[in-house]
Amino acid sequence: MAPNASSCIPCLILAILLASRLASGAERIASSAPSAWVANLDHDAHRNPMARLAVESTTVEPIGGLAVEANASRIVASGQVVEVRFCCVADPAEDDFVAVYAPADADPSETAPVKMRPAAEDGGYLATGSGTLRFQLFNHRTDVRFAFLKGGWNQPTVVAWGPEVGVENVNEPLQGHLHLTGDNTEMLVQWVTKDQGSPVVKWGTSPGDHKFQASAKTTTYTRDEMCGGHAATVGWIDPGLFHAAVMTGLKPGRRYYYIYGDEVYGFSEERSFVAAPTVGPQTSVNILAIADLGQSEEDGSTEPFQYTASLNTTKWLAQELAEKEYQLLVHNGDISYAMGFVPQWDHYFEQIKPIVTRVPYMTTPGNHERDWPHSGDRFNTVDDSGGECGIAYSRRCNMPLGPYADAWYSFDFGPIHFLQYSTEHEFEPDSPQYRFIEEDLASIDRSVTPWVIVGGHRPIYVSSTYSNWPDGDLDVSEALKLALEPLFYKYKVDLTWHGHHHSYQRTCPVFGDSCLGYREDGTARGPVHLVIGHAGAHLSRNIQPIQPPYFERVVLDHGYSRVFANGTYLNMEVLYDEDQSLMDTVTLVKPAGWEAAWPAIEGPLAGAGTIRGKAQSLPSASVEV
Repeated sequence: MAPNASSCIPCLILAILLASRLASGAERIASSAPSAWVANLDHDAHRNPMARLAVESTTVEPIGGLAVEANASRIVASGQVVEVRFCCVADPAEDDFVAVYAPADADPSETAPVKMRPAAEDGGYLATGSGTLRFQLFNHRTDVRFAFLKGGWNQPTVVAWGPEVGVENVNEPLQGHLHLTGDNTEMLVQWVTKDQGSPVVKWGTSPGDHKFQASAKTTTYTRDEMCGGHAATVGWIDPGLFHAAVMTGLKPGRRYYYIYGDEVYGFSEERSFVAAPTVGPQTSVNILAIADLGQSEEDGSTEPFQYTASLNTTKWLAQELAEKEYQLLVHNGDISYAMGFVPQWDHYFEQIKPIVTRVPYMTTPGNHERDWPHSGDRFNTVDDSGGECGIAYSRRCNMPLGPYADAWYSFDFGPIHFLQYSTEHEFEPDSPQYRFIEEDLASIDRSVTPWVIVGGHRPIYVSSTYSNWPDGDLDVSEALKLALEPLFYKYKVDLTWHGHHHSYQRTCPVFGDSCLGYREDGTARGPVHLVIGHAGAHLSRNIQPIQPPYFERVVLDHGYSRVFANGTYLNMEVLYDEDQSLMDTVTLVKPAGWEAAWPAIEGPLAGAGTIRGKAQSLPSASVEV
């Protein structure tokens, strides 16, 4: 039925509010950078900023009299800030820029810069032809070099080379992060260096006392393993070696102190974590959850709008860890948005290191990690990974939990059973992943783990107008409902966490597009589905103007989630990135006999069936833009 005129009033109001919000965002971007530098948000928002640069058209045409200097000749520690001065440009233009290349002898027509900033960010440059910029330089395991370029994005020309900046220790242990192994008496730590050496992790139960030690296993990936695109061409630099070591014999809930590295090359600074809790309903847990985080540069380089909200999210997550004992971070897809540019993986893991060296980091692949035409993903036509086709992700995010652990796996954590799956691989009945999901859900002992949370990337329920076979939001949503929703209902999954759509969304307890509501004692009568893809990437503007009746909350703003759960109570708070105020909250309970709250399904479990009984009628969703 077509809506009448009065029913379209909310649609008009939403459109006006959305346009106003987006316009104000564009003004903020424009005010912080030269107009010639800022991307077209509609056209370029889904692209890596480096993909805008015509790298292969870059030429080198030195202009006499130009000078580029730096106030440091070596990077002592990754993240060091270096000041760059440039002088004597006779015809300064808005699209002139300073770039950093790695390695220092890289051919600028074959290798994209590590980062770059417009010269006009120095307010006096256009008038004087001289200026100063500050760059935060990370250790890319090689020397780097500054360059001054004219010609903007489309005709970049190196007109002056600056100095090389060396690296004090190319084997500085970098990008540390923790993962669970499936055995809660263990914790895996992974890090990066240039050379093999003899990598180990040392740990103990008090600061400075590292009496236990374990050797690491080492791997990497090569340019030849990339499937194409920027990953195999201009985005490539040597990614280094990835070392993974397992700390064993851990006691549940006990804090451990650890360092990782090499006796010759050096060790990391000391970090600490709390070992995984005892599995069972008697345990309570505090968890953080995000999706679609991405990265941004503290120094404002590359592009001013590049996922700057991710800096707020990582700041708040680090503060949460400083103020409270969280035990886990779940990240459901679209991790770094490197999309084929190796240096951006380096930057990403340095950005989140203060968090993921303190709590285990459990992930699922998103389209920007996995998808590339004819590489084995579900879609076969999507190029969102920039040619990485899951290789970079799986080597960097070591999910060591079974033969398909880079794509789907499960683990128990306190009173919760987590099932993490991949929406980028086949999930239809008779696929290996479907069989895994069904067998895993059937094997859960709810007397041990009363709560079941399923995590993936593309959402099963989503407010979106984007339909474009095969990977449109609505197309994938319908496929997920057809294939997996009956399983999630049959095995009484409590929550699903997905991302991909860059917004926050929450349904009522729902099955087959019908709200089932809650029992009088507060027990949910079906799964609650959440979209939490608002951690850092640019917001998705294509939410539906009038929400489907099964949505209770839809918010177009950045944020993150924190969860407390024990055997009978689960509370999830969603917080705004801007000030940590409350965006939404959902509370679920499990009193005795909770299983009986779920209505029986009529018909076979071959697709989204009907519900016996009357579905609950709910008011329209609370929508905020």
